[in-house]
Amino acid sequence: MELESEPWYPRVAVNSVTDGIMKPLAGFTSHVLHVRWDSLPMLLPDGDLNSTEWWSNISPTWGKWIDGNPLSVASNQNGWVVEFDNHEAHMLPLDEDGHGKRLSDLSCGELHTAIGGLQVDGRDVILVFKKLKVEPLPMDEQHIRLAGGALGRFHANCGRNLATPNDERSWNKRLEILEPRTRSATKWRAPHSADTQGTITHRNFSLEHCHLVEGKIIIAGCVGGIYNALIPEESPSPALRDVAAGILNLSLKEKRVFCEGWVSAAPSHWYSHKALDGHRGGLIIWEYEQHLQQRLFHQAWGKKEPIHVTNFLASVSSIQNGMYRVRTIAAGALICTFIPLSVILYWIFYPGSPIPSNFELGGIAAIGVLGWVLNKFYRYLAPRPW
Repeated sequence: MELESEPWYPRVAVNSVTDGIMKPLAGFTSHVLHVRWDSLPMLLPDGDLNSTEWWSNISPTWGKWIDGNPLSVASNQNGWVVEFDNHEAHMLPLDEDGHGKRLSDLSCGELHTAIGGLQVDGRDVILVFKKLKVEPLPMDEQHIRLAGGALGRFHANCGRNLATPNDERSWNKRLEILEPRTRSATKWRAPHSADTQGTITHRNFSLEHCHLVEGKIIIAGCVGGIYNALIPEESPSPALRDVAAGILNLSLKEKRVFCEGWVSAAPSHWYSHKALDGHRGGLIIWEYEQHLQQRLFHQAWGKKEPIHVTNFLASVSSIQNGMYRVRTIAAGALICTFIPLSVILYWIFYPGSPIPSNFELGGIAAIGVLGWVLNKFYRYLAPRPW
């Protein structure tokens, strides 16, 4: 099999392919794909995917299975798609942690997920999807807003199944990995707010995966595959990561419309002022992560980088400089908040402290109000989420 010609094969990032040490699965050969930064287990079909005999020797590990004879085989960005009368079987040479089955287990009506498949060591190898008659998503404001709403409803479903505390250490570690791996001259970390929780995310969301099925928007692309395997997820990411993936190449107006659609259906604390505060990370830090990830993928496949990726990453320093300049205002707000508190404690607890005059009380109150105003102004100057 000539792997170099396959669209899913990251030919620039690959150093070599060797035989695997795991026990071979019937119908497959075991290999290890060595890329610049990791070695990934890989299973390749040992036979003709267009052969009924080959499929008759494969048994699923969960859900429903294909019926009938294979009609065609086509390569795509994740592996191969084998078409049957009523189903499509997605063959994944590489996968991270069985995310396709995880999405299927949600039983979310907004997603087109697999109905069955084959897993090996927790990784998806084959995912079976029911065939749907889909129409492409029109890129007008109405449908962009509806797509945002569909993503928000998906996230509401995810939040009922999993909501983990802020894990800024793992989220920032992901950036520490992506920055040198893409040779980007940028560095950005964020503290993240308590309202920014980890959850189940799509991981590969984009508006290209949104389709119309009988007038309803359905989100496809529900597989992990090689894109997830190349950059494993150590901790559940926030829903904002999917939102950032959806707005990568939208205009400011389209971005606002999409996010307003998402806000209309997503859990309210995930889009609170704290969660969206750019000084704490907000949405913009996940835009940064997504652009780094896009750079890595284009480098791994030897493709030309989209201009929006180049422009965004070139603007990071300017964004950070603007945030740094307004820290003076944050310092002023902290001082103006600390002084009244200290003086009040002095008046109350220090023996022999004088009784404050009305003028002194008014002055302390004015300083406190100034601290509140400066804090609000500091938050106002944070990068706008949309």
